[in-house]
Amino acid sequence: MLRVFSILLGISSFWCQAELVVSNATVRLLPSSVPNTSAYFSIENRSNKKETIVAATSSIANKTEIHNHVLVNSMMKMQQQDSIIIEPRQTVYFKPGGLHIMLFGLKQKLTENQEVSLRLITQDGDKVDFKAIVSRPSHAKHH
Repeated sequence: MLRVFSILLGISSFWCQAELVVSNATVRLLPSSVPNTSAYFSIENRSNKKETIVAATSSIANKTEIHNHVLVNSMMKMQQQDSIIIEPRQTVYFKPGGLHIMLFGLKQKLTENQEVSLRLITQDGDKVDFKAIVSRPSHAKHH
């Protein structure tokens, strides 16, 4: 009986995470003298219910926050976000100039093509773990 319960618990955990799918995750490689960087990715909600991301974490940084670029008094500024809502069957893009994850106080020097772990936490307490590849910024704007 305990074995059946363990299997069912494992399956239910898989389904919680499988409903939010992260893809194309990258962390921006900046000069080693820069103590902060940002992460970008897309996240798809494959469920039929709204999902709300309320936090992000990573072992490579002292502090991790969800940010967005917003227009304030005719100037673009980064602003911390308390939550990000992902509607059913919607994909939300974290990209330069928009939503992104800020990684403050890097604990180690990052190298190109390094794989780093990140975690998103939903309002329900579910965790979405994913890997991101460290890469040089494209010709997009820098922070």
